[in-house]
Amino acid sequence: MTLDALPLFGASVAAVLLYWCLPAKHGQNGVAAFTVATLALIAPATAAVMVASILFVQQALVWAERSGRRSLIAAVAIAAIGAVFLLSREIGTVVEPQWLFIGLAYSTLRHIHVIAEWRLGRIAVPKLGDYMRYHLLLPVLPAGPIHRLPHFERQCSRRRWSSPDFFSGAERALVGFTVLVVIGDYLIGAKLAPLVQSSASEGFFKLWASSAIDWIRIYVTFTGLTDFALGLVLMMGLRLEENFNKPWRARDLVDFWTRWHMTLSHWCRDYVYAPAAIAFRSPFLGLFCAMLVLGLWHQTSIYYVGWAVYQALGIVLSHGYRKAGDPLHLSRMPGIVRAILAPVAILAWVSSAQPVLTAFFGWTNS
Repeated sequence: MTLDALPLFGASVAAVLLYWCLPAKHGQNGVAAFTVATLALIAPATAAVMVASILFVQQALVWAERSGRRSLIAAVAIAAIGAVFLLSREIGTVVEPQWLFIGLAYSTLRHIHVIAEWRLGRIAVPKLGDYMRYHLLLPVLPAGPIHRLPHFERQCSRRRWSSPDFFSGAERALVGFTVLVVIGDYLIGAKLAPLVQSSASEGFFKLWASSAIDWIRIYVTFTGLTDFALGLVLMMGLRLEENFNKPWRARDLVDFWTRWHMTLSHWCRDYVYAPAAIAFRSPFLGLFCAMLVLGLWHQTSIYYVGWAVYQALGIVLSHGYRKAGDPLHLSRMPGIVRAILAPVAILAWVSSAQPVLTAFFGWTNS
């Protein structure tokens, strides 16, 4: 992935330099235009779909304001951009190159966030230029975060040159890229994962070990990408939302999912869990719907339906253990023991979904 992404990484760095070379009032517009030009060269399908979706959603909201059909048009807009995302993802799985579509998943969720917040009366219809600048921020396209429009606009209005922020952002971006390449791609991806795959053992436990390594690699890779992206935007004077908050320091699965890919988790909480829990009058069904969306966002398959049920069950069990008052007295263990036991137990559960679903149901995530 890293070699394929090098042009995008290089262009993201160039976007930062471009921003500070342009007059202040044109900096963000220049970055948006540069983002479209970069995508047109690297992934023209992404450029076309992304620009078309921005125009469609913004104009749909303008029309809804004029016509008064807010609920109908909001529903149609969400359905339309959701269908485009699913179709593009299916095309992207069979058409080379794999980088045909970049960042459309994150862009789709940002669209839904804006439509939902507008429908609830919390924000006004964004101007087209503002909406373009919000979506077309090159460093955050591959890995997010799924930043919110009001926060982004506040950051843009407050942005000033800051040498400490610029160099702090550069350091974070460099460290993130190093973690991605050296630890994620090389040590784990090229060395550790093949070692487990080539082991003589077969069956459930080999699949479990492989799944655990995949989770660790995903975390390292994703945090590296996130640090790279957030470091670059900090160099541009923007502080966007964090994606991770030390998830392996979580005390249980409930705590883990509030720390893991937080912008996606918070998106699911606000736009899936809360509405579903209210509609069904059941927090459990709200949780299942949120985990289902979280799973299907990665891939539309029966495997991820089962994955959603499995991970939701883990959260329910963690809630139940909390309500039972810690019957195993884990809280009384020495701090060092808890610090080791908790992440091991969490990793064991989240990674066991794959071998359980594969061994007992024959479902795979391939």
